[in-house]
Amino acid sequence: MRVLFLEQQPCIRALKYAVGLRASRPDIRLGFAFQGRTLSEWYGAGDELFESWWRLPAEEPSWELRRVLDAFQPDLVHSHNLPDSLTVLALEVSDGGAPILHDAHDLQSLRRTPHETGFPEPGEPLALEKRAIEGSAALLAVSDEMMGEIRARHHPPQQSHVFPNYALRRDLPEALPAHNRPIDGLPRLVYQGTLLANGGHYDLRAIFEAIAAQGVALDIYPGRPAPEYRELAERHPRVRWHETVSPERLLRELPRYDLGWAGFNTALNGPHLDTALPNKAFEYLACGLPVLTLGHRALARLVEEEGVGASLDGLDDLPGRLTALDLPALRQRVAAARHRLTVEANIGRITDLYEAVAS
Repeated sequence: MRVLFLEQQPCIRALKYAVGLRASRPDIRLGFAFQGRTLSEWYGAGDELFESWWRLPAEEPSWELRRVLDAFQPDLVHSHNLPDSLTVLALEVSDGGAPILHDAHDLQSLRRTPHETGFPEPGEPLALEKRAIEGSAALLAVSDEMMGEIRARHHPPQQSHVFPNYALRRDLPEALPAHNRPIDGLPRLVYQGTLLANGGHYDLRAIFEAIAAQGVALDIYPGRPAPEYRELAERHPRVRWHETVSPERLLRELPRYDLGWAGFNTALNGPHLDTALPNKAFEYLACGLPVLTLGHRALARLVEEEGVGASLDGLDDLPGRLTALDLPALRQRVAAARHRLTVEANIGRITDLYEAVAS
């Protein structure tokens, strides 16, 4: 089987799929058509997982995508959003040839801000969202909550499934620290990933200020340069800034902490946050860290159903709330669940879907 991944900026979710597919089904040949940077240019590795790469032009990419389809002859196109315009383009260019699987990382209809990476969405975003979802042969969404929002707005294909942003078992630390940390003092929080200063959901300056003002230790591992947060750390002795590290090194660093922070700014994109199960949540769990979030529906359901964290209704008296957590019990449940919540443990659902759609 030949599967062509299609995306503007190859993302960590695509990298995880590729690792899982290579490990479980090396007979599946993978290609990647994209417009921005490659996986190696973003993350330092990953290009070797695909046998062919094609860079699509930003302007008028249809002719090049048609050439790619003719050259690679995929049995399936696995198209990742946002934006949705590449899925729509694939539907037009394929014209009933290779079936299209639309992978919904985000719904633009739930956002008031554009996607943080990639290029501007050409055309009308909501119309493109409907065409991408309803025109594709299959659909993947990152959470039950996102699938519910999709069904409330559109008519998705019969083959519609949820596949969260699991961590890679390949990269899990083999051993975890003792469950009884911390012996004294407050738990140490860590945040890793995207940070912005645009008022959107990754604008965490006010949240981090509130954490620091209460004397709670917070370490920050940014996914990209974020000078405003470096300055915040310089003002607060309990906040430590770290330079960006590779995904592999990050998973070696995280077990040193006690709780992973996954609480976001709801001012502009609260409905989107209610559907999000971000990569960082599963990476915290993979490293033995219970997850702290702020009432976002999908994340709150994950930590409550699995018993692997806590959902706070605010930041008032954060030290008291942290002290009240049964951290050893949380860490034991995380350790028991972390291998199950990985790509490798669940990749068979994707290969089964590929077979069903391609046939």
